[in-house]
Amino acid sequence: MKHLHMLMAVIVIVLFLYQSYLILSTNKQTPRVIKISNHIVYALVLLSGAWMLFQLLNANAPVQWVIAKMVLFVAAISASIKAFNNSATPSQRKTGILIAAAAYVGIVVLAFAKPGNLF
Repeated sequence: MKHLHMLMAVIVIVLFLYQSYLILSTNKQTPRVIKISNHIVYALVLLSGAWMLFQLLNANAPVQWVIAKMVLFVAAISASIKAFNNSATPSQRKTGILIAAAAYVGIVVLAFAKPGNLF
């Protein structure tokens, strides 16, 4: 399950970078197939992450960093929704992409560091 989760996380970041490129450089909207695949990949990330969280909880492992990752993931999705909205202004798009990128960087750092006493 860990490998599926990591693969889906990489795909989420690649899709985010592709959508950001389309919006910032060519000012085109994302194709429908990318939007649909984005939803499917988000669902797989959440399901595989929830499965691994239950395994961590059963092993009594510290999960504070997982909670921080979930908060950052919600922030990244929220900022992405605003950035890739058809009615967003260019400054809103740039700000949303910046916030989402910062959240994804934070998620990757937490995934590699796995700090035991985050809070």
